Amino acid sequence: MKKVFLVMALAVLAVACMRLPQVPTLDEFSLPVAGEKTEWISTDYEGKPVLIVFMGSWCPYCKMSMPFIDAANENFGGQVEIVSAFLDDDPADVAKVVKEHNFKTKALYNASNIAESMEVSGLPHVVVFDKKHNAVKMWEGFSPELGQEIHDYLKKVSK
Repeated sequence: MKKVFLVMALAVLAVACMRLPQVPTLDEFSLPVAGEKTEWISTDYEGKPVLIVFMGSWCPYCKMSMPFIDAANENFGGQVEIVSAFLDDDPADVAKVVKEHNFKTKALYNASNIAESMEVSGLPHVVVFDKKHNAVKMWEGFSPELGQEIHDYLKKVSK
């Protein structure tokens, strides 16, 4: 009986020590908007789905995804808050790539800490948060199908 109790106690302890995967949430944070003297504040969009694309001005795949993100913003911008969050610290680097690619989606910068807290490990990294600001869908990396996948998913979430 003591052995059974000991095995059960060790099993409970092992489970308690395991790092359970957590669904990222859109916690309260603010980031500066490139080319503006304003801050984007996550809590301003409570009750509204949010799509954040983590990007880098140096990332070729991020640049390739810009037309997809602009198309999503054009089609769903009224129902879903869509922003790009650049890891760059220098707003001039972000402004330059935004201009070069005629990128119209709101570009935030200085997002390294936010990306780290959400365990972003590759770029581009797209996260969709529902109206309660729980992450419901993520894509990491670029694929030619990314634009269609985002469109199809936002069609469901924006209803």
